[in-house]
Parts: sequence; structure tokens; C-alpha cells
Amino acid sequence: MPKNNRVNYLALSLFVVLSILSVASYGGSEFEVEVSSRFNAMGNSESFRIRQETIYGRDFMIRLYQSSGNKPIWQEGAIEQLRKEIQALKKDGLNPQDYWFSSLNTLLAEKQALDASSAVDLDILLSQGFIRAYYNLLIGKADPERLDANFNFSKPLASEWQQKLPWVVEKVIQGDIAEAFNQARPGNKIHAVLKAALAKYRAYQDAGGWSAIAQGPALKPGDRDARVSEVRERLAVTGDYRAVSTDSQVFDLDLEDAVKHFQQRHGLDADGVVGGGTLAAMNVSVQQRIEELRVNLERQRWYLHEVHGEFILVDIAGYHVNWIRDGQLFWDAKAQVGREYTQTPIFKDTIKYIEFNPTWTIPPGIMRRTILPGLKKDADYLAKKGYLLLTYGGEEVDPASVDWAAIKTMPYLVRQPAGPNNALGLVKFMFPNQHAVYLHDTSDRGKFTVTDRSFSAGCVRVDKPFDLAEKLLAGQAGWDRQKIDGTIASGKTQRVNLERPIRIIIAYRTALVVDGQVNFRKDIYKRDVKVLKQLDAKFQLRAADS
Repeated sequence: MPKNNRVNYLALSLFVVLSILSVASYGGSEFEVEVSSRFNAMGNSESFRIRQETIYGRDFMIRLYQSSGNKPIWQEGAIEQLRKEIQALKKDGLNPQDYWFSSLNTLLAEKQALDASSAVDLDILLSQGFIRAYYNLLIGKADPERLDANFNFSKPLASEWQQKLPWVVEKVIQGDIAEAFNQARPGNKIHAVLKAALAKYRAYQDAGGWSAIAQGPALKPGDRDARVSEVRERLAVTGDYRAVSTDSQVFDLDLEDAVKHFQQRHGLDADGVVGGGTLAAMNVSVQQRIEELRVNLERQRWYLHEVHGEFILVDIAGYHVNWIRDGQLFWDAKAQVGREYTQTPIFKDTIKYIEFNPTWTIPPGIMRRTILPGLKKDADYLAKKGYLLLTYGGEEVDPASVDWAAIKTMPYLVRQPAGPNNALGLVKFMFPNQHAVYLHDTSDRGKFTVTDRSFSAGCVRVDKPFDLAEKLLAGQAGWDRQKIDGTIASGKTQRVNLERPIRIIIAYRTALVVDGQVNFRKDIYKRDVKVLKQLDAKFQLRAADS
């Protein structure tokens, strides 16, 4: 370190120590009186301002200082720990500037001893920085309920904080900020591996990232082209290509394997050809990949506390259903999910029963968009599709008897009878919810062979549905695969309640780690940009906590 820099560093350190000693000197009545007056002045307001910073969490702050007897909380060791841990929040995909205010540096570096008012300013600002960081590590910075009203993962923060506050205060007083923050972070190992992925892509960025590959015709194995060397260099950066080529412009077998590896990691058809889709994925900048990782770390903070024990996870953007048991993959299958205009919502629920040979009652959205317009054009529209027109009491109605030209809002139900052509297939897995979304079989199974599988009206079509039914009913008296097959063959609709209901989590992941490899998926519903906007915005309390 240059001599002048060392002098400046020592001087700043001395200012910090002097300021801290000055704060400590107000550990008696002046500090206590000043703290009390600040909070008393708040009245019923949920926030107030100190040195241009809004102090949020009135109840939390009051209880924090009540726990300390209204004495200074932040001593030298705790301040340095807090500074260090806040700077490290960048590794979590958060912005340290949200928690370490510029006024803190001013207060800590003042040459003159702090008066009681300034000492309280400093202590409260440090407490606010800690609480904001702890809050965002615990539940996330972006508010999922502002982004999607269907979201229902939120836990009641007040009761949780009440239980944790004594322990958190103790850790702060001990100066063990690292342990407090680690306790707030999701404990699941998949969070740790995604953080490692963020670090890896930031290392790629620090090393210069990668250059965009020039546009041109598709590159195939055996081709000789100057652009082949660009592909090779691009894949070498992210570790997809590891071989040593004797001719960098020839698309050889090693490069073909590398391209397939890249395609698999990015949810593309692994054909080994660098076509338009693969080229576009390769040309996504390292900065955008970093942002995708940050967004998905944030999503994990929303729901990862639910990921424990046994549950079924639907990964919408990954088109997959996973059954997790004690941290291990127990069963998985491909899925088809909602189209962009009939998006599958993210929420949690419990699968309670199975229905074999289900009927399908057409949901309101399809009734409005498709069924009613079809009937206005042709009264035989339903008959041609094999659908029934019913009153809400279940009585069948002849479509020809209705003046469809005069109908503006559908006053009937439309139902597809059970059978092999039913849109729900031969089995559905029910977790009754306000969205009318559930897992089910499909009569259009050929679409499971397609890579991008957003075809449904919002429900999740699951591959291997009878296998899933067998596993859900395992150990339930009288139910084995033979009984399942016989029930389906009967053609009769039958409901079977699960003796062991199972949690289901419907999530949206555009970046994840699979077998130690960073994977990216298309943002099929264009949701990432909205999360990122909140993640990069100023701190605010979640709507439910405001």
C-alpha cells in the first residue's frame, strides 16, 4: 500500500475509533433520554427520518432498543462486523448501498466527539442498516405479492420476528453479525450452490466475459468457418468446451459435444447445431446472466423456507415436476404449463385427492375466449367437440334452444365427459384452489417430446401420470397399479382421497444448478425484468408489513 494511502487509512481508522468511543460515552442517561424521545415523537407513525434516511419498522426498532434498555447497541466490533457483512451482501445478489448509508461514514469519520443527538443518529442508523439487511435476507427485497397477487408463500413476519428478536439482539450485542445474517439466509443447499454460480459468473465478467458471435447461417458438425473459432472461444469461457483443437475453424466432434452440453444447460434442443436459438443463448451477455442469477436467488428467498421434508415441486420455466423427499429427488417427470396468455401462477397448496376418469368443466377464461364465440357462429359447436351444455344445477340443455346472439355472459356450464379424448386425460391430481389449477394427464401426450412446453390453459399437464398416481397411493389399502389400471379401464369417474396428502409448490426458475452445473431457462412469462426492477429499486417494506 502506498505511504499516503496508509496514512489516510490510519487516520480514518483513528476517526472511527474516536467516534465509537464517543458513542460509548453516551451509554448513560443522555443517550437513553434521546432514544426515548425519538421513538415517542413517532407516535403511531410507522417510520421517521434521520439524516435523510427513512427509519422503517417502528415496532421492531422500539423493541430492539427496549431489549437493550435504550442503551447503545453498536460497539466497535459489531460495527466492523456489520460493515463487513453488508459489503458481502453483494454475493447474495443484493446491493450493499441499500444498508450502509453515506451518513454512516460521515458520522464515523467525524473528528469532533459526537454529542448525544449524533450518537443516537449513528446507533439508530446502524440498527436500521442491520434490520433492513436481515429483513431482505429473510424474505427477499422484491415484494412477490406486488408482482403477483396469486403468490401465497409469505409467512407472518411479525410473529416470526417476535420469536427471533431476543436471539438476534443477543447476536448484535455480541458483535456476531455474520451468524445473525446466516440464520436469516435460506438454509437449503440449493441456495448455496446458486450463490456459488453467481460468484462464478462474476469471475467470468472480471476476466472480460465473452464476445458476441457473429450472425450467419447455422453451424453444423463438419463445417469449416471462421465463426467456429468464435463458438469455441465462447464455450471455453463457461467451461462447456474443454478440449484442445488442432484446427479451431473446424466444427469437430469435441465442439459438437460442447455445443450439446451448452444446449442442455440452457434448456435447448441438444442437437449439436449452432442455429438461431443456440446462437442467441450464447450471445446473452455475462451481465444479463448475472442479473438472472440475482433474480433467482431472490426468488429462493421468497419460498425456500418451504422446501424441506417431502413435497412436489413444479418448475414452470423448466417444464418439470419433481418429487423431493428429505432433500433427494424421489421421482420426476416432464410437464406442460400455461401459455403466455394463460400463465400458470406460482403458489403453494396440498394435493388431497386423485380423480380417475375425470370430466372437464371448461374454465371461465376459455368459455369467454373460445366457447361463447364458437356458439355464436355455430349452435352445433359443442356437439362437434363432444361437450355438454349444462345448467348450474347440472341439467343438460340443448344448445339449439338458446338464442346465442343475445348472450353476452355465459349463463351455463360446459363440460367434457370422461374418456380418452378428455383434455384432462384419464387422471387428475387435485389441490382445490381459487385458480382452478391442478396437475393432470393429457390427451395430447405427443407434446411432451417438444422442448418448449407452454401449451396449457394454466394447469400443469404431467408426463407419467399413472406412475405418479401409483406412488401417491403407495401403502394405501387396496390401491396398487393393478387396481389403478382397472379403475381407469372401467371408464367411471372415481375420486380417491389421499391418506397422506402431500405439499405442492409451484415455482418459477430461470436459473438453477443441476448436478453441479449452472442451468438457465427461457423467461417464458417475461417475469425476470419485473423482479430485477424491484431488486434494484430503493428499499421498501413488503406491502403486507407496511
